[in-house]
Amino acid sequence: METDFKIAVLMLAAGASRRMNGIKQILAFKDSTLLENALKTAKMSENDQVFCVLGANKEEIQQKVDFQDIEIIENTAWSDGLGKSIAVGVEAIQNYKDYDLILVMLGDQPFISSVYLDKMISKFKENQSYIIATSYSGKPGVPALFPKKIFSELIKLSGDSGAKVILQHHENIIKLEAENTFDVDSPEDYKKVCGEVQG
Repeated sequence: METDFKIAVLMLAAGASRRMNGIKQILAFKDSTLLENALKTAKMSENDQVFCVLGANKEEIQQKVDFQDIEIIENTAWSDGLGKSIAVGVEAIQNYKDYDLILVMLGDQPFISSVYLDKMISKFKENQSYIIATSYSGKPGVPALFPKKIFSELIKLSGDSGAKVILQHHENIIKLEAENTFDVDSPEDYKKVCGEVQG
């Protein structure tokens, strides 16, 4: 799909998923895995390139997930938290090519749709000085779409709070309601998404 802006998707999948009994990224979901499902969703949205940050269990994940047309970014400091993965990812994307927007996604939100991601991009086109974020009971979170003027702030992130620091102090933010932002953090969560437990 042609885009007015150069858009990169940054998929975060570097964590060790310590609360799971296994490697979360390669848990079976639909006809593939949790991470591959998220990457397919990203590829179906309006963008120029999808990037994926890997860290913990990188080799096992690469064996089980189809990364065709995906640029892999390695975060060796993945234990520093989600913020570090964003920083490493944004820096790598800037070195790769000149992008106008970076859409940050999580690899463990199986119900985020490409339709929703495109809605975020459309909203940005109407409000080009704004960050477009996903609303969590009125608080901004990811998926979130960041314009180029924010990239320098993203590169400074570290720790476990991800992009929250930036999302909470910027005034120019539009929050959209996603149809389902459920994320898989525990074995119970995984059972819910697989339909084994009535959520």
